[in-house]
Amino acid sequence: MVLVAGHDIRLGGGGAHRLVAWPGTRESLTRDDARAKPSLLLRADHGVVDFHGREEEQADFLRWRGGDGVRIRLLHGGGGQGKTRFADHLARTWRRDGWGVWAAPDATSRDGAGAFTDQDLPHGLADGEGTALEVSGSRGVLIVVDYADRWNADVLATLLDLVRRVRGAPVRILLLARQTGTWWQTVRSRFTAPRVECDTRHLGPHSPRPELRPREFEVARACFATALGQPPSTGPGTTTGPATGPATGPGSAARAGTGIRAGSATRAARGPRAGVPRPHDWHLPAYDLVLTVHMAALVAVLAGLHGDEVPSDPLDVSRYLLGRERLHWEAVDRTRGTPVSRRMDIAVFVATLTGGLPSYTQAEQALARLGMSQREIQDLTDDHASCYPPPPAAPDDGPGGDPTLEPLYPDRLGEDFLALTVPGHRFDYPRYPAAGTFVERLLAPDPDTGQAPPWTRPALTTLVEVSRRWDHVARKQLYPLLEKYPELAVAAGGGVLAALADLATDNEDLLWLVRSRMPAERGVDLEVGDDALSERLTEYDAGNAGSGPELARQHEHRARLGSRTGRLEKALSESGSAVAVWRRMVERNPSAHARDLGRALATHAACQAALRLSDDAERSAEEALRVLRGATGVVPVQPELAYALRIAASIRHRAGRPDAMTAAVQSASIFRSLGSGRPERLRSELAVTLTLLCGLLIAEDRCGEASAAGREAVEILDGLVRSRRGLEPELSQALSELARAQAGAGDLTAAVVHGSRAVDLRGRLAQDNFLAWGPRLAASLMNLAGYHADLESYADAVALGKEGLHVFERCGAKSPHTHVDRRTAAGNLTEILERAGLDAEAEDLRRRYGVDGPPQSRELPSR
Repeated sequence: MVLVAGHDIRLGGGGAHRLVAWPGTRESLTRDDARAKPSLLLRADHGVVDFHGREEEQADFLRWRGGDGVRIRLLHGGGGQGKTRFADHLARTWRRDGWGVWAAPDATSRDGAGAFTDQDLPHGLADGEGTALEVSGSRGVLIVVDYADRWNADVLATLLDLVRRVRGAPVRILLLARQTGTWWQTVRSRFTAPRVECDTRHLGPHSPRPELRPREFEVARACFATALGQPPSTGPGTTTGPATGPATGPGSAARAGTGIRAGSATRAARGPRAGVPRPHDWHLPAYDLVLTVHMAALVAVLAGLHGDEVPSDPLDVSRYLLGRERLHWEAVDRTRGTPVSRRMDIAVFVATLTGGLPSYTQAEQALARLGMSQREIQDLTDDHASCYPPPPAAPDDGPGGDPTLEPLYPDRLGEDFLALTVPGHRFDYPRYPAAGTFVERLLAPDPDTGQAPPWTRPALTTLVEVSRRWDHVARKQLYPLLEKYPELAVAAGGGVLAALADLATDNEDLLWLVRSRMPAERGVDLEVGDDALSERLTEYDAGNAGSGPELARQHEHRARLGSRTGRLEKALSESGSAVAVWRRMVERNPSAHARDLGRALATHAACQAALRLSDDAERSAEEALRVLRGATGVVPVQPELAYALRIAASIRHRAGRPDAMTAAVQSASIFRSLGSGRPERLRSELAVTLTLLCGLLIAEDRCGEASAAGREAVEILDGLVRSRRGLEPELSQALSELARAQAGAGDLTAAVVHGSRAVDLRGRLAQDNFLAWGPRLAASLMNLAGYHADLESYADAVALGKEGLHVFERCGAKSPHTHVDRRTAAGNLTEILERAGLDAEAEDLRRRYGVDGPPQSRELPSR
């Protein structure tokens, strides 16, 4: 079974999220098509270049294939590294070995529409009852998701819900993407489930040593020559030294007389060297990508076929290929006023920037932004589809549901097209001044609603990627756009924000402006982006702080972000800096800033406690209470005091102090009394304190009272979450504590219900930040396993326990402070295995983890 979201593998039949048999033969490509549209020869689905090499990677994937159950692997590497080709080879090889190989052509997944159902699965895989899905007649099932970072996580999750129920054969899911990043944390956490193992593998250069690249070039050139009807001759151009003459690139001027000349898409420079390749400098970083080597080989054949000079610089290679594409646009038999090649510039630009659009309706909206009439749009989309046919639509798609405006592939060629089309560079390429306005017109928020267009996320993702190699796109398109509409970056999500923070290192004013548009209720995804921006702006903020209080608040903000995103050492450092600044301010004006110092001390104590610096945390918490109780002035300190009491209660409890309960009760009382004046702002604080109170009551074996406190916390947060973003972490904690209380009170059925909600919610929180939420997800999984074991549902208990321990293992080096929890989890799972009669597995686990006897505590901390 192969799902394809990126169109580098083109599959026929079916529609969005419909699984069809993997084609036995490759899509045919005629010699005329190849000569007219040479970029097609670079697509993995055509397989023009024979697959070879990658022996070590193939052996590793055979090891990954072995065994039962469900396994998920992310194969990541730069665009053009050969991920899709490798996956296609893997799929065909495994099918010959008896594995089931299927495909789900993508039509609407680019905007997250649709979901998988039992009926989508091939005959023989689903039983149609919604329970176990039986596989017969194959050794296993392979699923490959290309361009996985472009899929909606919810759509992929529905697929996993089906795959988890597969019985009778192993299932392997292979995700392909350029980078890991935020999207992978999202998917990985959604795929964290019983019987599912996750890992990653980086795909490096096909020929890591420059001296091996001439051979790769010659192999590809021979294959392209055959496809184009030319003899597979060889010639010069395979040297490993620098090319003769000055090299060109995104930062240099173009060489005269090379590439496609301005105003002419039909001819390249010709002369006595026509058809003879110039020497390539295989040491250039661009040739780390196998796609760049293949592009150079294809151009060598095309230039020989047409009597053109053969470019050797990677950028000149792109320009030559784009020139051949433009020749095909001009050959389209439609001339409606404006030359078709110029109108096709518009269509290809929109298609490539947005990654393709899922419907004609969106294509109409996008092209209308560029001033085109409805009739012009109809003609242009028809012309574009004749050059670049989109994938088939689903049979049940409604009107306007057909995917429209297929992007220019491969990606690197499309990115070069965008960069060369936009004015601001000095290279020899057909000038298109109007294109300088396209980016803003396509992405400007709606003037009436202020809403960002639906293609904002993929378009900004593409712009950032193009800007990494093309400085003029960053300076003249991306940065001006976001300076005018900084809210677009926020609408694009945490992944784009983090990428922007990494890119715009010399434009801190822009990063500050974008950060200033962050909503107060931002959720975990935006917190990750906020954290990346704040990290980049640390020195900038310090230099622009207008006063001591402003600097201290910046430190506090970064401390809260670090704490919520799992960067605990960073949070500790920032909270300590905030305390230091407030101390200086208190020395100057005690009455004005005592409450600020008390609040900062409480936050610092929480950061110290998170890193298990128990003595330091206790000292800071008690000092916070002394400062706040002694504070005087016109500003009430009750909210800060209630906050500090809650932090102190938690720290006292960990220290075994009997006065922890008193502090928690006092905190709840203050928040309850304040809530009548500002109910929404402080009810969430009350709920957090009630959650803590629930945990303290459990520790005193007062589980009935604990259940009441936990239920109230969940009720408050359930109501608030429906109207506010960002409270999901607090709700997950309340659910986890309520489940523990109910289990302690003997209501195991209710404990399973609320424990399952906690697992589901924490899985979704870990989508955006596994570092912060992986340990908590693992703890909830282990606790839920215990509830199932007490109900004698041993199959579920074992599966959940194994997954919880697996998640703890994934936390590993990134969360070394979870070592003790990991040993406790291993002890819990050992006991569950023994109760389930799996003594051999239990003994093996006991030996591996050094578990001696039953665990001291079956419950794991859920914070």
